[in-house]
Parts: sequence; structure tokens; C-alpha cells
Amino acid sequence: MSKILKKRKADAMEASFELVPPFPREFQLDISSVCNHACNFCSNVRMANKKVMDKDLVFRLLSEVFDCGARDVGLYGTGEPFLAKHLPAYVETAKEIGYEYIFITTNGAGAIPSRAEAVLKAGLDSIKFSIHAGTRETYKQIHGKDDFEKVIKNLKWVSEFRKSSGLNYRIYVTMVQTKANFNEVDKLYKLVEPYIDEWDPHMLNNSCGTMPENNEIGEVEANNIRGRGHTDICFQPFKSFTITPEGYMSACVLDYHKALIVADLNTESVKDAWKNEVYKRFRKQHLDDKTEGTICYNCIHNTTKPFKGIQDQYTETPIRPPRR
Repeated sequence: MSKILKKRKADAMEASFELVPPFPREFQLDISSVCNHACNFCSNVRMANKKVMDKDLVFRLLSEVFDCGARDVGLYGTGEPFLAKHLPAYVETAKEIGYEYIFITTNGAGAIPSRAEAVLKAGLDSIKFSIHAGTRETYKQIHGKDDFEKVIKNLKWVSEFRKSSGLNYRIYVTMVQTKANFNEVDKLYKLVEPYIDEWDPHMLNNSCGTMPENNEIGEVEANNIRGRGHTDICFQPFKSFTITPEGYMSACVLDYHKALIVADLNTESVKDAWKNEVYKRFRKQHLDDKTEGTICYNCIHNTTKPFKGIQDQYTETPIRPPRR
């Protein structure tokens, strides 16, 4: 079985570490920061002002970013993509524009047959299920919802539909390892293995510097950016970007509190934003190993130091709900 997901992750780290790198092939469009789960390691529960992206903005950005050179798009970011009711139309439009690889990551609770079928038929190239336990009780503890059996049922249906429809999308499952589920990794793998193309478990991270308390619920490795074992300079600001539901360009897909906003794409073009002075200054911080004071420093070094946003007018103070 070819390991397409593993290769794509490896390719993502092969960045050109320049002040203005080549425009990326891949980006992520965060069509919804709203989520129907409340995973205890995820900073989504601490977000303020969650929203679903306006559909006209989605269509405009898909076209504009393609014209700049992108060919792969992830229709997700900080929230749950199935909460965007126009998701099938976004996938279909992206295919019509010419995107070659369209993908989502979902907790799977909303991927019921009546909704998933439309998205898959529209041309989705891969769907990754985030399932963080191997038993119903642990799942409820971590996800904050009693959806384990529902999600496994949806995963099985997506696999069966691929066979019956003849469609050629990929199916993945990812699992974040914590103290609560560490003994259930093999259990989940054995349960999902017949229905997936690749298995993608990874160690816990600190949600790119915004969840230092994750050290209390699992092992967070320093110099392990986003669980990829990469050290020194983060690849993300040089190889990709994320567009928030508001239409802001962020240097990181896990920018839950808008601390890494480099441009407002409602007033600045995507092409100009990629090479603007704000982004260049931020990339230089990484190249010079001077990220202290940003969430990037906390992410890379697994620290809890105070941080400021790249542009303070966008940064939102994290909400601090009690740890379950």
C-alpha cells in the first residue's frame, strides 16, 4: 500500500527557507472555526468569536489562490468542516477551478451518509477521521461527546461507499496520544485498519504554543513542531498558509487565537500578502532564531512564556475553561 499521507507530510517540511519563498502548492481554507466536539487537548475550546466562513468569500479565495499557483487545498483548520453547510459546493467548485488534491480532517460525527455522500461525490480526494480513543468511555472523556460508535459507523460507511461507488478518495485515521488513551492505540488501529488506507497516530503537542497545560495530560516533546519531529526552523511559514473564517492570512494552521495573522485578505490580495513586509519580518525571526515572544517559541520549545501576536489588532485572548 502506498503511503501517500506520509509522503505529503514529509514534502511539507521540504521548504525553501527564504524571506519570500515560492508561492505554496498547498494551503488551508478554514471554512469553520466552530466545532461540535470539545477535545481536551485542543485549543478550539478556548477560541473566541467562532464563525463559519461566508460562502462568497470561500469561492473568491479558492479562485484567487489558484491563480497564484496553489493546486492543493485543505478545507478545514481550527474547526469542524462538516459544520459548513456548503461543503459539497466548495469541493465541487475547487475541482472545477482545477485543484488537484482537496482534503479535509473531521471528527467524523457529522459525516453521516446523507451528508458525506454529497461531499465525496463532489470530488473530495481524501478524508481523515480524528478519533482519539479505542473505547467509548475514553472517547467521551477526551472528545467531550459520546459519539464513538457513531463515528466508527460513519467511517465504515465511507469505506463501503468507496467500493460501491467506484470513487477513488483516500481514507485516513489520526489519533493524538495522551495518558488517557495511550493503552488504546493498538485497539483503535485494529478496529479501523480494515477501512482505511493509512494510520496516522502522533504524539501530543501544545497546540502550537497555546495549550501549555497539555503537559499535564500527556507527553509533549520539545523541538517536535506539530508532532512531526522537525527541529530548529518551523516549515509552515515558508511552505503554506491558512486563511481564517474572517478572511485573514495566518502563518499557521493552528492559529486558534489569531496571533500569527500577516494580512487581511479582505483588503490585500493573496499574492501581495504572501510577500508583504509583515510576513517577511516574521520569517526572518524564524531564520534568525529570534521567535521568543511569539507562540512559535512556545510551540518549538514547549514553554509557557508570555506571547504577543504578530499584529495585535487581530490577536484574541484565549478563553480558559476548566480542564476536564
